[in-house]
Amino acid sequence: MRASTQLRLAQVILLGLFFLPSLYADEPSSHAVPRLLHPGAGQVFYFVLADRFYNGDPSNDTGGFAGGRMDHGFDPTVISHYHGGDFVGLTQKLDYLEGLGITAIWVTPPFQNKPVQQGTAGYHGYWITDFYKIDSHLGTNEEYRAFIEAAQSRGMRVYMDIIVNHTADVIQYEGGDFGYVPIATRPDRDKDGKAFFPWDHAYNGLGPDDTFPELDAETSFALTPVIPKGEENIKNPAWLNDVRWYHNRGNTDFKNEDSLFGDFVGLDDLYTEHPFVVQGFIDIYKKWMTDFNVDGFRIDTAKHVNYEFWQAFSPAIRDHAQSLGRPDFLHFGEVYADDGSAEFLSEYSTIAGLDSTLDFGVFQIAREFISRGGSASRIEQRFIDDDYYTDFDSNVHANVTFIGNHDAGRFGWFVSEDNPNLSDEMLLELVRMGHGLLYLSRGQPTLYYGAEQGMLGYGNDMRARETMFPSVSPRYRSLRLLGTDKTGADDKFDTLHPLYRMTSKLAQLREDHVGLNTGAMIVHPSNNPNVFAFSRFDREEQVEYLVAFNNSRHTKQDIEISVLSFGGTQFEPLFDSQDIDSPGMGSLPVRRGQTVRFSLEPLQFAVWENLGSDIQIKTDYRLTVNGVEPGQPIVLGTYEVAGNLFPKRQEITVDVDRGFRFGEMTFTMTRDSRPGQVEYLGTDETAPFRLFFRPPVDLAPNETFTLHATYNDLNGNVSSVEVNDLFVSRGGLPHGIVGAETPQVVLKTDRSARPMIRVQAQGTAPFTYQWMKDGAFIGAPNAPTYQTDGPGSYAVLVTNRAGAVVSEAVVIKN
Repeated sequence: MRASTQLRLAQVILLGLFFLPSLYADEPSSHAVPRLLHPGAGQVFYFVLADRFYNGDPSNDTGGFAGGRMDHGFDPTVISHYHGGDFVGLTQKLDYLEGLGITAIWVTPPFQNKPVQQGTAGYHGYWITDFYKIDSHLGTNEEYRAFIEAAQSRGMRVYMDIIVNHTADVIQYEGGDFGYVPIATRPDRDKDGKAFFPWDHAYNGLGPDDTFPELDAETSFALTPVIPKGEENIKNPAWLNDVRWYHNRGNTDFKNEDSLFGDFVGLDDLYTEHPFVVQGFIDIYKKWMTDFNVDGFRIDTAKHVNYEFWQAFSPAIRDHAQSLGRPDFLHFGEVYADDGSAEFLSEYSTIAGLDSTLDFGVFQIAREFISRGGSASRIEQRFIDDDYYTDFDSNVHANVTFIGNHDAGRFGWFVSEDNPNLSDEMLLELVRMGHGLLYLSRGQPTLYYGAEQGMLGYGNDMRARETMFPSVSPRYRSLRLLGTDKTGADDKFDTLHPLYRMTSKLAQLREDHVGLNTGAMIVHPSNNPNVFAFSRFDREEQVEYLVAFNNSRHTKQDIEISVLSFGGTQFEPLFDSQDIDSPGMGSLPVRRGQTVRFSLEPLQFAVWENLGSDIQIKTDYRLTVNGVEPGQPIVLGTYEVAGNLFPKRQEITVDVDRGFRFGEMTFTMTRDSRPGQVEYLGTDETAPFRLFFRPPVDLAPNETFTLHATYNDLNGNVSSVEVNDLFVSRGGLPHGIVGAETPQVVLKTDRSARPMIRVQAQGTAPFTYQWMKDGAFIGAPNAPTYQTDGPGSYAVLVTNRAGAVVSEAVVIKN
């Protein structure tokens, strides 16, 4: 359909604005908002198990526990126990990580674990008993602090792996029955015996926190919890020893509701719907932020926690980070998804409100395209689906990407499993390509420790957790490494290893070229099933980078694709996987019609850059909106994944004439009930320009609104379109944080010679303020006032947990 199109510039009422005509005036706004970028984005992560990296202090190997290996958990001869690595060792190897180009170190949970349970040890960190103490096998709290300070002194950030879903396995059940009991079979009951459903009372951080049904340890739960003798006070803080703060339903089988309410392999599953538990974990992790200055959190098993918990936890963590002067603090969740669905994964950074997630989509598609030789069309679509991540306060650029990890296994092992008769030489080339894709595509790449030394492992879980120092475990000692004659029995800190050199080179590319780090990623369909090509482009840097991969193992590919750069310019070689020190490809002239031609050898990938030209095209674009109709209801259903029920979103697409595929499309809305308040929905920076619309939670049923789409081609041209008389036919689930109200703003200025702009915001606090000048975000403090710094057009984006509003512009004249 074609929406009624008029380049109408919506008005925001500037109440209380005092004008000095020669100084400043209000200006109708086109509602063009630059794409957002989290202040902490743009990192290169190194993910490491502290126990398996380097043993800097052998005196802590047994953690101070008495007894034998089944008491203290230390036995480096078996892969299921502690091997001796610690934070002293990590600190000693920071030179190695710095040389690798690492900017963020993500370490498995450092907290005190139950040393041994169910026959294996807690070397990995996920069986926590004391949330305030560093595991004594890994060192002391002060040694952890020293590690953080040493890393930060080198410009490297430290991310703490945290857990809220469960604790160590302490709780047993009366009768010894651990099978899951469904809620329909035995609902929870309050202390008076009245049945209730946890999801009806799940706390999201708003509203009263004292209305949850009172629980009784003996009668409230499907199974009766029992604490073994001697473990009554094993957990810290002390409230974690109270069985009322757990679901007590038995073990999950990871299918339906039990994914939320069941014990994860016997681990004690916390009652995360309860406000006491919510606030308890907020307090725990705020203390680590305050006392240790950690730079961010990776959140384990986020999928197994109800999303109302995250709606309370995430705003509290962000607000505390702001109070510490750390707007760059970033927390991302592990949301396991077999198919890597962007629709599902993005729910945790949109409706649930985490900063971002681990990108299982990249993990899944890298194996398919590279290891299994899959079609380029599949990987193209995977990245086109990045639009699902775009909303009023986040997008895909904060996603943390990976191609191998401690649970699923190493990328080299995937390749060897998929190709059992592959030579080591070709296996190395495929592993190189996998890491090329990881580093050169959008998001924040995570190098799984040891990948840079050619580690393969021999499976998933503990079979992928070798030591970087010489192993004494027979199974690890015998493992071969790619790109070297060394084995698992050797030291593995070789800075001349070909994978170390290549990944450090790719990290340097990201450091030196903003577009390759946080720039937009524009997919170029090549109609060649073996070739995946895309451009990276930063709106400020104004340099186009062309990246291309040939996954064919035996055939050279000749390619012609469209690019962003104009004819008369040319691309120069920047990186060549076949010679990482001196790219051997020639220049690529841009032909008429904005196309380039080039060739790639088998398993070659390459990068070119085009510094562009001063060509500018002045034009108005005709925009066509698809997915919504004026005067017609938007009907939104629901879908369920792993026990969580999510409200669906409406796909809205805006087509741009002239075939343009690059620029920024800003989506906003204005409610008829709030004249002058322009609510920001998100900015898409790649075609197809799409918004997966989720209405504000406080939009009343059948309340009418207008959708606006504003296209900025980043070449000096801005065009807009709107669709009027829309409304949402509500039913079922709310579409955000229940009880939250989106901001409403009023701007004021003073009469000084250097005007001060002040914004007053109403709605659910706290608010964040992102100031703009001449259509770009500026490095102004997060504050409701801004002292202007000269002539220009100023506006502010005001955001809270419910939504965002972009103000009208104020123009300061000479």
